[in-house]
Amino acid sequence: MTRITQLQQAMGDVDAVVLRLAENILLATGYWLQIGGLGMVVVPREGSPTLVIPDYEQQDASTHWGGAIETFPIIRFDAGPAGAAIERILRGVASDLGVQGGRRIGFEGSFETIGLPTFTGEANAVAAPTQALIRATFETETLVDVTGMLETVRLVKTDEEIARIRLTNEIAGLGLEAFKEHAVAGRTEAEVAAAVDAAIVSGGHGHKGARVVRSYATVWSGPETESAWQYFRHRARRIEPDDVVMVELGTVVDGFWADHTRTVVAGRATERQREALAAVTAGIDAAFAACRGGAVARDVDAASRAACQELGFTQFPHHTGHGLGFRYHEARPQLVPGSDHELLDGMIVAVEPGIYDAEVGGIRWEDDAVVTPTGAVRLVESGYALD
Repeated sequence: MTRITQLQQAMGDVDAVVLRLAENILLATGYWLQIGGLGMVVVPREGSPTLVIPDYEQQDASTHWGGAIETFPIIRFDAGPAGAAIERILRGVASDLGVQGGRRIGFEGSFETIGLPTFTGEANAVAAPTQALIRATFETETLVDVTGMLETVRLVKTDEEIARIRLTNEIAGLGLEAFKEHAVAGRTEAEVAAAVDAAIVSGGHGHKGARVVRSYATVWSGPETESAWQYFRHRARRIEPDDVVMVELGTVVDGFWADHTRTVVAGRATERQREALAAVTAGIDAAFAACRGGAVARDVDAASRAACQELGFTQFPHHTGHGLGFRYHEARPQLVPGSDHELLDGMIVAVEPGIYDAEVGGIRWEDDAVVTPTGAVRLVESGYALD
């Protein structure tokens, strides 16, 4: 079953859905939009969808999307206003699909966390101007928020999507190896993070056909790791001998995300630190073993915490894990105490137990895996010692 068929079957009494967020255009078409807000896809309940994008994106988009494409000029000033062209195209698409005039039109009304387009410097929300555009071009006042429907449809990844997320994990592995190499005494946190990002960007572009690769590494070191971490706030601090050094790494390849953490010691680890890493590893293994189709998220969380406890450590009370794929952190499943989210075969989960105290510092390890009937299977293998 194609993603378009799934969306159409899930629409209920909605006549068409207009998707403008990059992550949902990717869901429907397989194409990662370059600039947020400058593109959309119209999916009718019956009939064929139309992708609307800037003219310079047509060649790239057509390698992923075999359906109808309408283009408009942008950036240049000698071809008329882009806004007028977008409005004209949308009116024509709505008319051609027979979904104009008082119909129920779905829109992305409740996405507060937004996956970025290729250009990651800015994000675009589906706010009042977009809603006004949809009302005007579809000639309707009935907009229906389909956020819940979209999140449900994309919970289980297709075989092709899993393959693309696996590729992202593989490319992320370049950065994980670079972290191990560069996290040494004398380097600054920023230098180590830059080395991780460079390894992914330089080695990832073109790898097995990867078109666009982005890396977001955060490196944190020393006593501050005892209090967990801070995203994207590495410093000019120089790593000292025997410091704990941690990398939090987000990687995106052609719109699909991976999420990893690794911890090393810039020298020789203590026996207690080795024991802490063993407990964290046991927590990951227990969580992945429990991530079977039909399991409940709170039970996965409990299994991970119990494994750490059995080895004499208390897992920090952040989440054990979360869903990912179309975004760095997806809304479901949340692997936390009390979560009733059901695990389904084909979901992608990240699991990241951590132990943080003055004796060991901060020790965290994170991997991504696909849920199967017999437990979750890692999407990349990258193991190394603390030293």
